[in-house]
Order: sequence, then C-alpha cells, then structure tokens
Amino acid sequence: MEGQFEARREPERMNWYEQGNGLDEVPTALQHLPYVEGAPVPRPVDDDDDDEDSAPAPMKYAEVSKAVQHILKDQEEPLPVQQLDETFLRLHGSSIADIVGMTTEEYLERKENIFVFEPSQGTVALRFGKAAGPPVADPNVVKDEAFVVKEFEQLIESMGPVVYTSALCGKFIQRNGVSVTSVIGTRPLDLFKRYPSIFLILGAGHVTLQRFEKLPEVSRLSEKPATSKAQRSARAADEAAALPVPVVLTEQHVVEEFRRLILLDNAESVYISSLCGRFLQRYKKPVTTVITCKPGDFLRRYPDIFVLTGGGNVGLREILGPDAVSVPPPPPRVPKAVREEQQQCLQMVKSIELSDEVLEDVFNNIDKEIDFQAIEARLRQVCEHVKDASFLALDEIVLSGAAGQGLVSNNPAAEIVCFVKQLPYKNFSKWLPSILDTLAPGLETDLVGLRADRFKVEKDHVRFFLASVGQSSSANVDMPAGQTMVVAPTPELRVKVYVSPVFQDSEQLQRQVQDCPSQSRHYLYPALAKERNELILRQPPRCRKVMRLLMWWSSKQPWSSAHCVPPDWLLQLTALAACRLCGSKEEDYCDVSLRAQVILAMKILSEIDRIALHWGKDGDTLTPERSPPRDDGIWFQDPTNSCFDVVSSLNFQPHELCLAAADNSWPTAFQKEAAKWLLRAQKQADGGDDHVSTYTASEKDDEEFLDA
Repeated sequence: MEGQFEARREPERMNWYEQGNGLDEVPTALQHLPYVEGAPVPRPVDDDDDDEDSAPAPMKYAEVSKAVQHILKDQEEPLPVQQLDETFLRLHGSSIADIVGMTTEEYLERKENIFVFEPSQGTVALRFGKAAGPPVADPNVVKDEAFVVKEFEQLIESMGPVVYTSALCGKFIQRNGVSVTSVIGTRPLDLFKRYPSIFLILGAGHVTLQRFEKLPEVSRLSEKPATSKAQRSARAADEAAALPVPVVLTEQHVVEEFRRLILLDNAESVYISSLCGRFLQRYKKPVTTVITCKPGDFLRRYPDIFVLTGGGNVGLREILGPDAVSVPPPPPRVPKAVREEQQQCLQMVKSIELSDEVLEDVFNNIDKEIDFQAIEARLRQVCEHVKDASFLALDEIVLSGAAGQGLVSNNPAAEIVCFVKQLPYKNFSKWLPSILDTLAPGLETDLVGLRADRFKVEKDHVRFFLASVGQSSSANVDMPAGQTMVVAPTPELRVKVYVSPVFQDSEQLQRQVQDCPSQSRHYLYPALAKERNELILRQPPRCRKVMRLLMWWSSKQPWSSAHCVPPDWLLQLTALAACRLCGSKEEDYCDVSLRAQVILAMKILSEIDRIALHWGKDGDTLTPERSPPRDDGIWFQDPTNSCFDVVSSLNFQPHELCLAAADNSWPTAFQKEAAKWLLRAQKQADGGDDHVSTYTASEKDDEEFLDA
C-alpha cells in the first residue's frame, strides 16, 4: 500500500491505557500482564550471522536516508549522532555504518541536501525539519516588518549563504505559522530592496546577506552575466529559429525541452513557470495543451530525470545527484462544503464510544461482507490444483492461515503447506530455493483458470494472489474441460505455498526445532500448520471473535512495508493471550466485556517488543513471567512449539505495530466503521435504499469519505 505510514515520535507507550479506558474492567488480568523488568527493553538482535541465508533481508543503502528522516522528522531539537545510531540500531537491527559502509558522520556529510550535520557539536537535524535553523521565536512576539527582517537574517545564516527566496518564505511559514506577505503586505523582493545594507539580491530567485558578498558561493553567482527579460526573450527567439519544431507535440517533447532549458541555464534548479513560459515562446502553444495535468504533477512522473526542489523550482537528477529527493506534493484543495461535511463526520466519529455494541456491529458486518464458505471452497480448489501441478512426492496438503481457519477479515490470507516425503530436515537454505523456483512456474500455469496472478518466489515460500470474483465474473473465466469454478463472490485472497518435510511425530519435530539455529527456525514454521489449525479451531467463539476483530483492525492500518504488517498468527495469539489473562476457562473470560478484552489485546500489542509471554505444556495455559526472556531468547512464545519465538520466526518488525496500538487514535478504525453505518442509516431515513446487506458503491463512497 503504498499507502504511507506516517512515522511518529515514539509516545509514552501507556498513554491511552493510563487514562483508564476500560482497564478497570479487567484488573486481575492487568496485574498479571508480564512485563520484562527494566522496560523499555528493545528486542535483542542476534549477532550470530554464521547462517547468512537465514538472516532477515538486510536494509539497502537507498533505504537508510528515509529511515533516518523518519527518526528526525518530529524532533524539536538537533539529535546527537550517538543517539541517532542507537535509535536506528534499535528500530532496524543494524547500524547505519554497517549498511552504508562508512561512518555515520561521513554519511550525513554526504547527504547535506537532506541533513544539517554539525561536526563540532555532534548533532544532526533535517534540513527542513523542525529542528533545523535557529531557535524558533517566542510565539507571543509581535510579528511586524522588523520581525521578518530579523527572522530572514537568521534563516539565511542558517540555510545559506545563498538561499532561494521561495525556500526562505516556506521556512518562515513552517516556523511561525503565518506567511511573509501577510505580515509585510508586499513581496519579499520589495522587502530586500528596502534593506540593501542587510540583503543582497543575486537574481534567479537567490538572496544572501551583504556581509557574505565576498564568499566564493556568492561571488560565483554574482559573476554570472545578468540577463534582462528582453535579453532572455531575444535568446528564446534565436533558439526557436535555430531548432526545428515538430508537427505533432508529445509529452516526450516536453520532457526533452524542459531538460534542455535547465541545462542551458547552467543552474541547479529553475522555476517551473519559467520553463512553461519559454516553452510557449518556442512552440507557440501552452504546455498544458500537450500534457493532461499540472506541470508539477507532470514532472513527478519522471523521477529519474527531474527533482522538484520546492518553491516552484525543478532540477535535474543528473546534476543534483541520485540521492536528491523531490519535495512532497501539496495536499489537494478541498471545497468548503466538503470540508464542512467532513468536519461533521469527524465529530460523529469522535462522539461514538468504543463499546461492546460497536465491536459487535463491526464483527457482524465482517460476516455480512465476506462469504467464508465461498472462500474455503475456492481455496480447496487451489489445493487440488497445487496437488496436480506439483512434481514433488506429496504426503499431504494442509490448508492453514486465517482463511483456512475460518477467521477471515477484510484482507483474507491463506497458507497452503505441501508436506513432501524424503526431504532433508536441515540446511533449508541450500535445497529449498531450487524447489520453489521450479514449483512457481508450474503453479502459475496450472492456476491461470482460477485467476491467480502476481506470482513471486520469496525466501521460504511462493506467494500469489487470487483475484476477487463477483457473481457475474465467472462467465469470463476460462476453465479446463470438466472443471467448474466457484461462482459465489469472494474478495482478493493472498496465498502462500510452503514446502515442508514430513516428520514422524511431534517429538521428532520438537527435537529438530531445538537443534536448529534460531535464525533458521522460520523454515520449520510450515511444519506446524496442523497444530496451528487445531489450536485455533478448538477455541471458543468469544476468543475467535477477538481474533477476527484484531485482524480486521490491522487491515485498516497504513503499514509502511510488508515487514511491518503484523502476521495473522501473531494477532491470533495476542487475542488468545488476552482471553487467557481474563481467566483460564471460557466461562471466566466471557464474564469480561468484549470491549475490555479488545483493549487488553491492544495493550499487549503496544508492548509486543518488550514483554515475555510463555505458555504451559498444554499450549493453552498462559504462564506470565516478570523475568527477562529465557536463555534461549524466547520472548513471545508459540504455544504449538515452545522453541519458537513468534515475532522473530515470522521475520516481522514490530515497531510500527507498537506505535499504532499505543496511539490515542487506535479505536478510530472501529468508530469510523460504526459511523459508516450511521451515515447509511441517515441516507435511508432521507429516502435512500432500504437494502444495505451487500457492499455497494454507495457504501464504498461512505468509507472513502470517512477515510478522507
């Protein structure tokens, strides 16, 4: 998705829960929530990298800059480099130096267009972040022309010595919350002209301070021959006469012309409006008659060529370098009537209290929108096709995962485990990739009739998607002779196909897990598919309800990457733990409200990277421990096998989950769902449709409106 997860400054984890939001309903359970002493304690990173193939995928060089920006984004003050290193290591399991192959200080110096690094102080801040620049002025100070002059002078000292006027004004707004023109009532250029003893105008949108006049950066710009508008027009006319004009203009002509003009100016960046004007001079028609969007949006389509530097300027990546980052696009303008309606909707969402009734409604709506029997039938068909397409000596095929356990939510996922005879029990990284590489093409060919696509061979499985199927789409699906396809509507399904050896019994599997290096144990995760199914299927309805609510909530979160999406198995065990903490028997925890159990489960998720949850030998009894993890490094234990740590074995990064579950807004997903149904009820009262049992376009509009 690349729906972006906004990195937030890590809050006090217990902020929401300390307000007493429902926790008073489960006091006994809370007394036994197993914190590791000395929290916060980051989950340790195993430094044993002897088994290189079994280690999690390392972060790439290109991803470091974004990760550092996330850390620095909301810092009010420059961050010590040592603290940056410690935070980066805690969040990502590797140091900056290990990834980039140089010291952190050297890396920050190379990224001077993004970071402000002070070697003498050992601190770093984002160049355009809150901590960049001089100290922010007292908000109570009167903002007049003298204030603007002083602020500009300080900003040029911090950002300069040469600064774009537009960047200067943008920084002023960011720091003071008001625009320059609203304070001085005129253009910034006029202000510079009124104070020639302070400011020096260099042209092309640049400005500096008079006392910087002798600096090389300033002299270089001052020595450039000044060109008036008339001179530029004459030069454009000469160019138009010398260069042929194509009969039919295309977007590629626009790209080439803009690039030529930027190179011709011999500058790091040029005003987009200037490029458009010069395009008009040469081709006698506006650029908007050739492209189908705004010039800024058009340039964003070519990130390999152009870099938007802010303030209406654009540069070339070949000049600015491969690490240059375009400024984000401005938010779309929303009409006043829509803003007012959204405000009313927001008030409605805030007025809804998280209650058992709201949670029950969400749960019931999940059931209404998803036909589990149709999903299961379709997955059974896939299993049969996998069996037919496989060249392996299959012992059996097991359907697992949430979709295979009857716990379907908005984002159904299934796991198909192929148990194969005579496979080795160790050294998976040496023999498994070749099997998966051979299996994937056969699956892709055999499953085309079931609308399977986006096949990809991952480290330990083959992943693909089954396209959503509506009631009318089955007629368009080509099936082999003698085979039929389920016609009941089903959503898009994520499917993972695993390959596992056949073990004689659970004791042999247990021994193999114990002997396996901790970072290779994820290869044995598929072998426990039947045990996971049995554990989930024997849970009472209330516990399964909490599981589905957690998975539904997770499907509504904007996780930044696949490694940050909580695995369904982790959410299921969290719900199971929340129920067990409320009582060892079903009649015990059914006396506790559904709201309290969901809150307790979210509380566990907010601490998932620093609590120890261990299960009894029967796999159902939760044994809370207040001591640090055992010597084997097990924190969140898998009840189907005591040697598995759920978080690490599933190659999952828990930081975003902890933040999302601790944030004050975590109940919003449930409140928005309830508001969606209230909006629909209002439409019915105003004369709309009486039937809302299916997911209609109107319902989708309501959901998108609430998300906005």
